[in-house]
Amino acid sequence: MHAPKLLITALLLTLCCALASPAVFAAEPTPAAKQDTPKADAAKPDTAKPDAAKQDAPKGEKADKSDKADKPSVKTDAKADAKADAKADAKADAKADQKADDKAESKVDTNEEPAIATLPLRDPWEMVWSGQKAMLDEITQKATAMGDTFAQRSTNLSQKVQPFMEEARRLLVLLNTYKNWPNPVEAVSRRITATVLDLRKMLDPVLVARSEAQALLERVGYLADSMPEDLHDGSLSPEMQEYGKTLALTRLRLTAVLAQYDSALAPALALIKRLEKMQDEINAQIPLLWKNYYLQSPVPWLSPDAWADFGRQMHYSVQGMILRLPVEVPVTLERWGTAVLRFILGLLLTGVLTVLLYRRWAAQDKDENSTLRHVFRVSLPWLCVGLAFLGSSMSASGEFFRLFLALGNLCLIVAQIHLAWDLRLLKYPEVPRQKPPFWILIQPTLCSYVLLYLPLTKPLVLVIWLCIVIISIVRQHRRPKLDLGPMHVETSVLECEPIVLWICLVLTLAGLHIYSMVLYLLFVSCSLALQLCMGGMSLVSSLNDKLPQEGVRAALAHLAVALSAPVVLVAAFVGVSQWVGTLPGGMYLLQHYVLRGVNVGATQFNVVHLLLIITMFYLTRTAVAMGSRFLARLPKQGLAIDATLIPPMQTAFTYALWCCFGLFALRAVGMELSNLAMVAGGLSVGIGFGMQTIVNNFLSGLILIFSRTLQAGDVVEVGGTQGRVRKISVRATMVETFDNALIIVPNSEFVASRLINWTRNSRTVRREIKVGVAYGSDANAVMKILLATANANSNVLKYPPPSVAFADFGASTLDFSLRFWVRDYDVSVSTASDIRVEIEREFREQRIEIAFPQLDVNIKELPPRTRAPQPPTKPRASKRRAPRRPHKVLPAGAKGKPEAKNAPAAAPDDGDDDENNN
Repeated sequence: MHAPKLLITALLLTLCCALASPAVFAAEPTPAAKQDTPKADAAKPDTAKPDAAKQDAPKGEKADKSDKADKPSVKTDAKADAKADAKADAKADAKADQKADDKAESKVDTNEEPAIATLPLRDPWEMVWSGQKAMLDEITQKATAMGDTFAQRSTNLSQKVQPFMEEARRLLVLLNTYKNWPNPVEAVSRRITATVLDLRKMLDPVLVARSEAQALLERVGYLADSMPEDLHDGSLSPEMQEYGKTLALTRLRLTAVLAQYDSALAPALALIKRLEKMQDEINAQIPLLWKNYYLQSPVPWLSPDAWADFGRQMHYSVQGMILRLPVEVPVTLERWGTAVLRFILGLLLTGVLTVLLYRRWAAQDKDENSTLRHVFRVSLPWLCVGLAFLGSSMSASGEFFRLFLALGNLCLIVAQIHLAWDLRLLKYPEVPRQKPPFWILIQPTLCSYVLLYLPLTKPLVLVIWLCIVIISIVRQHRRPKLDLGPMHVETSVLECEPIVLWICLVLTLAGLHIYSMVLYLLFVSCSLALQLCMGGMSLVSSLNDKLPQEGVRAALAHLAVALSAPVVLVAAFVGVSQWVGTLPGGMYLLQHYVLRGVNVGATQFNVVHLLLIITMFYLTRTAVAMGSRFLARLPKQGLAIDATLIPPMQTAFTYALWCCFGLFALRAVGMELSNLAMVAGGLSVGIGFGMQTIVNNFLSGLILIFSRTLQAGDVVEVGGTQGRVRKISVRATMVETFDNALIIVPNSEFVASRLINWTRNSRTVRREIKVGVAYGSDANAVMKILLATANANSNVLKYPPPSVAFADFGASTLDFSLRFWVRDYDVSVSTASDIRVEIEREFREQRIEIAFPQLDVNIKELPPRTRAPQPPTKPRASKRRAPRRPHKVLPAGAKGKPEAKNAPAAAPDDGDDDENNN
């Protein structure tokens, strides 16, 4: 048997109320409440009334369940009734033992019964049911009213949409006529935007009515979900069946109203969709059209054909200007009022801020010609006017009025010229106050802007620009050279101007007047951006010199200075962007080619990413400097930290920050960090082959830093080199020898080879002096002298005390060894030398001889009979060169060597002479 969801919800609410106040539901209902119960209750047999003595909290729950069972709308089966009876019997048996207590409680309840019985009791189901019927009646009335008023709304809607359709047809014709001209196409795009906004504004009331109908239909759907699936079931009461039929009829009526609204709105919505599609196509074509406009082919201005249809081209130019009026200025009185109001508010806001800053900083300066006063009196007013024009150029649709935007950018350009010159004078106060040197470049600049802004014919624009370039060259030759002193940037720019003008003249004569004007504008804008950037950096440097060096204010000040450097770069970039944005189509070009950036593979990179990376670079560098300075001052703040841990901590902190910056830079350019796993795999192969030495030194450096095997200031000996450690980096360690030679030792040598650290444990070191005295010297006196000499030296430690050992009986000396500890390694050599000097002096005074190695040879005379017979002496060849003898002249024809008959006889003489000489 089906049970309605709504009724089940009502029963649950009843159960919750019974649990909250069981005494109320346990009381006997009033007559008024009995009359409110449905008549169907009479047909159902009443259950036994609960005894008054048993109306406690559990009994109240039981009574509530019995009341729920008495509801006519709930159809329970036999199994459910059996289970309910079994539970009731079990509860009655369980409480039979507590009868006495129940009677006492029932008396108390009886005393309170008259007061409770006076409260009116209303069935929660009746409340829910009446609310649902009232809601359905209200929805039905609204649906009927919407159906009645739809005919009038649909008639007015069709009449109002017709002018917009005519406007769409005219815009389509204009677009097909001027499809290759960027100026008219941009105007058509602006008019399409205005048409779509007006059409949506007109459709708003109808769309709101449709939304109301849709909301009512959803509410009816929620009510229908609570109804049973089969409304013709005989188990439902007639009242429920009537409610279901009304619900279905109201749903059908609302569905019909929505269909009528959709049918009436279909033409207007289709028109909006078509206009938006057309505008998307125009927005995609405009950057390409402006690009082709600035990169156009040479104009044959010397050809008669170029001037043949001059009148028709001028007529098209005038039509283009008229067509661009909605793009340039507001066309309605309401939009003019909004633009003027924005201009006044922007001017007031910036003006008040400028006055406050002037009173705070510049009012105290008594010099009327000071640079600071000139900034507030000339530069900042131009800046305020430019910002006010920019604020008024924003239209209601989010687009810009081109004329206001151009005027605002030109005012900002003038402000930049004065501000850049003022900032430069802050660094060079010796340069006399004069007109900004770049002001002479502004006249050709303004002329080029006007020529590019107006949609005139190309030959006419070329001739006008050619005259302007020639006049500028002549004026430049006649203009005296400015003496700017140490300002080499301005001098170099002014010296390069004639070269740029001659290049512009050549390009103009070749028919490339657009290239010529853009080149001159690029030269002036880059020169001004360079001057502004250098002036800003000079201001930052001067502020940095005046900042405090310690404390929280110093940290915040240095952080602000670090941020000011990228701010200066951003200001320079924005300054150049303003020059581009002032050009016709400049905003489209900036958005398409600069802000969107370029694609390098699957990565997109633009100027904003570059500025973010530069900003984070300056912030990271400042954070590294501040963190290193903070760590270096930790031991001075009273913290119990080893000073030798500071350099490793600074190194780890520095590498951690720069690693974070590297990850940010990779993410800023669009690289996914998950791709670093592939990069790491490639690097592992490179490390295994070509970078193993670098990685070995890097890892060895980390081992040395964090294991503290070496520290700055230690005296080490490695590979036969002894010296003092000056700095430990991740690649190599700088060791300074005692000869003042700086040796760069790779870290891998310290890890892989044998290392001697003389000062790792402490600065004390033990030295040994060996001395030998002659045999016959008093050994005890020698030992006393050695001990006394060592103890008398101030660099020798008293503990451990010096010691003397009788080392050995030498071949020529009695050997003694003196061992003592020196307080510092640096004075160990000089201390040993001083002790040796004292030992020598004491030995000389005590007549103790420091023996030296000597050998005595005694030759004994043997008796005559023991002498062995001497063998005859054999003649030996003399090493001395024989005297020269005259050569014997052989007869002609004789061969062979001359005979040496006297050679044997000459040998003894040579031998005797050699023996005598020896």
